[in-house]
Amino acid sequence: MTHRPLKTLSAVPLSLAALTMLAGSVTATHAAPTKPTKPATPAKTSAPARTPAGGAAHTTGSAAGSHTTTGTRTGSTAAKSPGTTTSHPDGSKTTVSSKGAEVTKSPTGKVTSVRTADGKEAKFASNGKVKEVRTKDTVVTHGPNGVRRTEVERPDHSRLVAEGHGRGYIQHPYTYGGHAYYSRTYYYHGGYYPAYYRGYYYNGVYLNAYMPAYYYPPVYYGWAYNPWPAPVAYTWGWAGNPWYGYYGAYFRPYPVYPSAAFWIADYMVAASLADAYAVAAATASLEHINPAHLVYASYDPDSGTTSPTMTKEVKDAVTDEIKLELAAQKTQGESDTSNAASLQTLLADNKPHVFVDSAALTVTSAGTDCGLTQGDVIALSAPPAAGATTADLRVLASKQNDCAKGNTITVAMTDLQDMHNNLLANIDKGMKEMKDNPGKGGLPAPPAEAIAGTKQAPYAAAAPAPDPNGAAQLDETAKQGAEVENQVVAEAQQDDGVAPASPIGGTTPAAAAPAPPKGPIAIALGQTPEQVIAAKGQPVNKFQSPTKLVYIYSDMKIIFVKGKVSDVQ
Repeated sequence: MTHRPLKTLSAVPLSLAALTMLAGSVTATHAAPTKPTKPATPAKTSAPARTPAGGAAHTTGSAAGSHTTTGTRTGSTAAKSPGTTTSHPDGSKTTVSSKGAEVTKSPTGKVTSVRTADGKEAKFASNGKVKEVRTKDTVVTHGPNGVRRTEVERPDHSRLVAEGHGRGYIQHPYTYGGHAYYSRTYYYHGGYYPAYYRGYYYNGVYLNAYMPAYYYPPVYYGWAYNPWPAPVAYTWGWAGNPWYGYYGAYFRPYPVYPSAAFWIADYMVAASLADAYAVAAATASLEHINPAHLVYASYDPDSGTTSPTMTKEVKDAVTDEIKLELAAQKTQGESDTSNAASLQTLLADNKPHVFVDSAALTVTSAGTDCGLTQGDVIALSAPPAAGATTADLRVLASKQNDCAKGNTITVAMTDLQDMHNNLLANIDKGMKEMKDNPGKGGLPAPPAEAIAGTKQAPYAAAAPAPDPNGAAQLDETAKQGAEVENQVVAEAQQDDGVAPASPIGGTTPAAAAPAPPKGPIAIALGQTPEQVIAAKGQPVNKFQSPTKLVYIYSDMKIIFVKGKVSDVQ
C-alpha cells in the first residue's frame, strides 16, 4: 500500500524529542465515548431508550403554575408549550423555553442539560462549562483542558475526530480474514501516522483494541524485558523544549536505565506530556507568547496551581506494567486474530494494573466532575464486576487538584481501553526507535535478529489508504463542531435571565467586528478586556453573567473572571 498524496511522519527528519511528541499525539483519544461502527459485526443490540434526568414522576404546569400531575415523561418537546415546567424527584427542573428547547436546571439553578426542539442535546459540567453536545451524527465534547473535540460519523461509516488546527484522526472500517478492523490515520503538523485496531465486546461495551503494524521477533521482546549488563545513563535532549520546562515540577526522567522497559516508560510519559503541551498551544492560538503563560483549563487564577511530582514509585509501577506487556508479546508471536490487546485479556489475571492517561478526560470522583490530563497515572486494583461499563481506579499521580493523588475516580471502559492502546502503541514506537537507531545515546544495541526479523502485519497492508486531504477535512469538522455548540448553548441561555441581548452564539449578534490587528497576537492570563480587544479586535459575540464575562471570537473563546483573563478555549 502506497500513501502517495500525504507526507508520512516517518518521512520527516525528526529528532528523538520530536518523535516523542508524535508518539503521544497519534494515540491520544478522548472523552464521551460513542459506539463505533462495526463492519462484519455480531447482531446489533438495541440501544436503551433515552431517560430524562429525574425519572418518571414529575410536576407540570404553565408559567402561572396551573396543576400537578404524575406520570411517564415522553421527552417530546412538541407537545409542551413554552413555560411548561417539569419537576423531578432529585430537585431539578426542566422548563420549555420560548424556542421549544427543554432546559434542565439543578436544584441550585445551574443549567445541567438542554434538548432543542430539533433534537440536539447538550450537557454541562458542574462548573457551568459545556461538557457534551450531540446531534444525529455529531458529538462535541470538552476535556478538562478546554479543548473542543468534534466527532462526526459519515454515511459510509467512516469517522472523523477533530481537535482543530489539522489535529485528530480519520477512521475507516474494513475487514480482513473475516474480522472487523479499523484503520485510523492520525494527523499532526502536516503529516500523518497510521494505526490499526480490532473491535470486540467486553461487558456489553464495544471497544477497539490496538493492533501492532509490525511484529518483532520474540528475542527482541526478551531483550527489552530483561536487565542490561549494567545500567545506562542516557541524555534525552529535552532541556530546551518548552513542554519539559513547563512540566518540570511533575516529571523527571530516570537518571539511569537498567533495561529497555524503564527507557520506554520515560518515552511514553514524555510523549503524553509533550502532546498535552502541543494541544494547549495549538488550540488556544497562543504560540507567540511566553510558554509559561499558556492557559490550561485546570489553572486557578485565584489560588494558582502546584504540580505534584511523579515519584519514582509511580514510574516503577508504569515500568512494571510495560514489563508485563513485553512478556506477553514475547509469547504471543504473530497473530492476526489475537485479542491480546483487549481489556478482557489484560484483566483476566485478576492483578492490579496501571494506566497512563493519554487524553484530557472528565471523569467523576465522589459524584463530582474532575479532570485527568495527559501523563496522569491511575491504578486499577481489581477487575470491574461482570457487566460493568465503568471501573473505579485510584489516582497515583496528577498535575491538578480536582483529580488529586489518592482520589478514587470512575472511568469508562472505552477510556481505559484507549489508555491501554496508548501503552501498547508507545511500546511499539519505543522499540522501533531503538531498533532503527541501535546504540544511539549509549544504549545497548538490540540483538541482530531483532533488527532483521521485523515483519509487517498483513492486516496493516490490507488497510484502506488514508484520505489525501485529511487535515483539511478535520479542520472543517472542528469548525462545524464549534457552530453546533454555539447554537445549542444559545438556546440553553434562552429565557435564562442572563444578558439576553448578547448570548453566546445567539440570534442577536454584535455589530460586525473590525479586522484584528496584524502580526502575532498575545493573549495571556491576567489581561483586561481592553487589552484583549487591543490585541484581537472586537469579539463577534459577548456573554455577561454574574460571575464571568465571555468574549467569542471565530477561533477562540476568552473568559474573564474579576475583570482578568482566566481561561482561553
